Amino acid sequence: MRNGPRNTTAPMPSYVLPLDAYLALTNTRDHLRLLSELAEPRNDDDRDRIVVTTDALAQCFDRLAGALDEALERIERQ
Repeated sequence: MRNGPRNTTAPMPSYVLPLDAYLALTNTRDHLRLLSELAEPRNDDDRDRIVVTTDALAQCFDRLAGALDEALERIERQ
């Protein structure tokens, strides 16, 4: 018989990503953060405004989707 509290918590299931898939996911995350910063509202006084056309924004999202597809394919090959 043991003294003290029992640990009834089951270990969390985990999965190890291949390094190239991990790097693709972190690059995608960083790209999304950049797009988020570009999309933030700015004051009218801002002279250093960056204008992104809808075509450029669509291309960014398409590239991000492609990067996620590649990462998922790498994971599925494992």
